[in-house]
Amino acid sequence: MLDFLFRRGNPTNGWQPASNLALTVSLDTPSLNGISLGSRFDHLSFLGRNDTSQFGTLCYFDLGIGVDHADDGTFLGYMVVFRDEDNAFQSYRGELLWKQENLDINQLTRDELPNVFGDWYWMDTDDDESIAFYEYPEHEMQIELTPSGSVKRFVVTKNPLLADPEQRQSYNVGKPWPPQYST
Repeated sequence: MLDFLFRRGNPTNGWQPASNLALTVSLDTPSLNGISLGSRFDHLSFLGRNDTSQFGTLCYFDLGIGVDHADDGTFLGYMVVFRDEDNAFQSYRGELLWKQENLDINQLTRDELPNVFGDWYWMDTDDDESIAFYEYPEHEMQIELTPSGSVKRFVVTKNPLLADPEQRQSYNVGKPWPPQYST
């Protein structure tokens, strides 16, 4: 009964996971198993029913990913988790691609980010983590890092957090929003 009440309206309720599911995330296209952001959300049905939701993200703890959908039924974004201080997510074990090349997450540190992705738009740092924000005309990529500079997770979304002037102010962003990027 409670499952019905809490999961009412969840688009994954009827989804069945694909057998022998192998995941490939492309950060630059961006896509999950070839399903691009902006595609119909139900094209992700191969993931099966999600475990729970956190802040609107549908979480798949065993897969090390979360996915977001828009009200219009499109695939809005995803997160890929490598380190989770709450130990809810297992580490993502699929392929992680940038420009069709596999990324070695163990070699990717804060110092290496500019060599791989170029200069970030903004870096936010506090005692618990740093977040590198990369802005593209159609999406935003956030890379969450541990205090030592190791990658914790990637968040890729068509709904850029820093496109919002209030969010830029809360993150103390000291540069203007690029006018060529969607807001």
